[in-house]
Amino acid sequence: MKKKVLSRVLVLGLFMCLSTIGYSQILAWQFALPEPSKGIDRTAKATTNDDNLEQSVLTRGPNAIPKQGNSRGFSGNFPIDANKEEAKKSGAYYQFTVKAKAGYKVSLASLDAVLRRQEVSAHVYRWMYSLDGENFKEVGTEDVIINDLNNNGIKQSQISLAEYKDLQNVPASKTITFRIYAWGGVGESGNQRAFGFGKSNSKGSNVLAIKGTVSK
Repeated sequence: MKKKVLSRVLVLGLFMCLSTIGYSQILAWQFALPEPSKGIDRTAKATTNDDNLEQSVLTRGPNAIPKQGNSRGFSGNFPIDANKEEAKKSGAYYQFTVKAKAGYKVSLASLDAVLRRQEVSAHVYRWMYSLDGENFKEVGTEDVIINDLNNNGIKQSQISLAEYKDLQNVPASKTITFRIYAWGGVGESGNQRAFGFGKSNSKGSNVLAIKGTVSK
């Protein structure tokens, strides 16, 4: 029995390794180079952008208010939303798009992010995506809670996108829109209420990255 279990584990591990072969980083954001961000940027272009993808830009929802103080990062003050539905209604999110250039198609494999919360900020989140910019599907099986208050942010568990069939071989005629909604804040005053992406180190480490393929 033990040999059978071990064999299954090895096969699963081999499958997971093989399933990532051929994928590369096609989009990423870092906020240290060439000049560190000041935390008040309203938008941020991807600093790694595949040549055959349209330029991707990280933007803010209407209630992700820019906040000074997160140098080498990208965050904002979120409202006090008690749950995901309230966050959707208030516009408490960050967003970016993935779009292949004419003649190409894009397939997505994974999403990595370093997220940063403060003492009374929003700290429960969920990634979502849409192919029409209006109807969003949730990514993953559950909402995620961030308890760690590390000032540089905390690397989140990698999100697999390869299993989503509608995120594979997406033609240039469609735009994939990703949003991260956050809620659960408990204070609207003071300077410890920002949620967003963590700090890049001085060498320009990525705090948001997408792996996948772009092909003809």
